[in-house]
Amino acid sequence: MKHIGIIGGLSPESTIEYYKLICSEYNKKYGGWSYPHLTIRSLNLQEIAELFKADRWDEMADRIVTSIQDLEKAGADFSAIATNTPHQAYERISRKSPLFVLSIMDATARAIRDDDNQKVGLLGTLQTMEYGYYQRKLKEYDIETIIPEQDDRKYIDQVIWDELVTGTITEKAKKGYLEIIEKLCDRGAEGIILGCTEIPLLIKPEDSPVTTYDTTTLHAHAILDYALANDI
Repeated sequence: MKHIGIIGGLSPESTIEYYKLICSEYNKKYGGWSYPHLTIRSLNLQEIAELFKADRWDEMADRIVTSIQDLEKAGADFSAIATNTPHQAYERISRKSPLFVLSIMDATARAIRDDDNQKVGLLGTLQTMEYGYYQRKLKEYDIETIIPEQDDRKYIDQVIWDELVTGTITEKAKKGYLEIIEKLCDRGAEGIILGCTEIPLLIKPEDSPVTTYDTTTLHAHAILDYALANDI
């Protein structure tokens, strides 16, 4: 198999989920004590978040590329960024990276397309919801994306940064998110993208009236599938 390289720590809560998912799925295939070749380069979320909140995307991208170079030195055959928001700079990262970077957006878009859903709601950080990079990618798959109203976007973002990235899960936050999901469904959303890798810690499939697209799980499965494919 290919040696997996993951840019993690953004946040550690979701990086742990990636690691567990990839190892669990690999073990289901091969049994025993079999686990994949995988290296995680964990970054400081504080430093990376300050860069993208200040719209210093080129600098953020270059930090990630440098970390991918570390993964290459560790023997990784390809890489993946275990979070959504830095994909705003995916093109720059991909262009400068010494390794192929497996996109979380493509993994998500393929799952929506496979369900024949054409209109979805998007939850995530303010940057993920407002900057348009997810919308542009989904449009390539003929999928329309809608986002919550401004006050709801601020609430979603606040919960991510104040609670979810530190592993804090509350019923109050779940209730607030589900109310926003209901509003998106009323506007025609056939599914909801959990476009921050911490949101699946809060919202489970059985909580939502429509299909939720757990970007953490979708990306982790895509990473393992790519690692097990025959060609690098």
